[in-house]
Amino acid sequence: MRYLCFDIESCDGGKNGSLCSFGYCIADENFNIIEQDDILVNPKKKFNKRLFGSVIKLAYTEEVFRSAPRFPKVYDKIASLFDGDVTVVGFSIINDVNYLLDAIRTYKLPFIDYAFYDVQLMYAIHRHEIRSYSLAAAAEEFGIEFLEHRSVDDAVASLKLLSCILKSEGLSFTDFINKYSIAPGKIKHSFIRNCYTDIVYSGIDYNNVKTKKRLLNEFMLDASPIRKQGLPFSKKVICFDEKLELDDISLTRDRIAKLYELGGRYSSGVESSNVFVYSDEDSARYMFARSVAKINRRMQIIPLEQFLNMLGDIKNTQYDDAAILCAGNKRRRINHENAILKNRRAKYSNHSKK
Repeated sequence: MRYLCFDIESCDGGKNGSLCSFGYCIADENFNIIEQDDILVNPKKKFNKRLFGSVIKLAYTEEVFRSAPRFPKVYDKIASLFDGDVTVVGFSIINDVNYLLDAIRTYKLPFIDYAFYDVQLMYAIHRHEIRSYSLAAAAEEFGIEFLEHRSVDDAVASLKLLSCILKSEGLSFTDFINKYSIAPGKIKHSFIRNCYTDIVYSGIDYNNVKTKKRLLNEFMLDASPIRKQGLPFSKKVICFDEKLELDDISLTRDRIAKLYELGGRYSSGVESSNVFVYSDEDSARYMFARSVAKINRRMQIIPLEQFLNMLGDIKNTQYDDAAILCAGNKRRRINHENAILKNRRAKYSNHSKK
């Protein structure tokens, strides 16, 4: 097995032929570099002058780039790198994949189809953190020195970083991929799917409101009230104030589960409910419920104690929240990919009719 790691610089960060360098390195299965090069390209567009400033600075002058060949002249060499048994990797590689595809489209050249893995994602998994580290910050942790924005240096640094991650984890590349269920990104013709993992690798922050809302939403997708006449909460739609809903997300789910056993339903929307349960009279949702009750006489507003007396004993459930979030990630990803494919089919169908 060989690794191909590549990095691309753009003359302005945009489309329509902005690629100005393709840096790469090829390594054996032990991460010994066999070949490396920085292929410079004379881009079709103007350079953004800020790329030669003090904050972001390309490794070569504009004159050097302008003296390089156009992309079609170097296309064959670049395309040949993806041939054979090669594992393609890169840091935040989706950007580079898009730049390469854009150059190919701009000059109407044959597409290069390949699978790829993102070292940035693998580093985040190693750190157990959901955040986007820069290559410089990630490399600094392992003492990797390199010249930023020189494509070949970025590529070599990315490959060294991958090697350090695997050594730190005590895993081979294949074992790391399998352990964390990482699926490769893929590009086929002009369709791109990013590298991803559905698993929750950063731990669950139960103080994070967004996380708690996600857990509640996932729970509600599977919740189903018992539809039976005569149950205490038949035809009742309950809404909690903000504190009740999100303060203790496991307790909230247990209460809603019991509510559904008694024939009721739950909604986070005040206007779509007919019973509002509160513990905080200063909450915005409580104040809104009072204004709704003045218009809708069927709206009941009751304190938490009264609601709990009506519920009775509540079962304490242990939720596998990591698995729940993982399933939610997978569902959203599949829905997103299906939506993209549907749009592509619609565009193709419209184009064929013309």
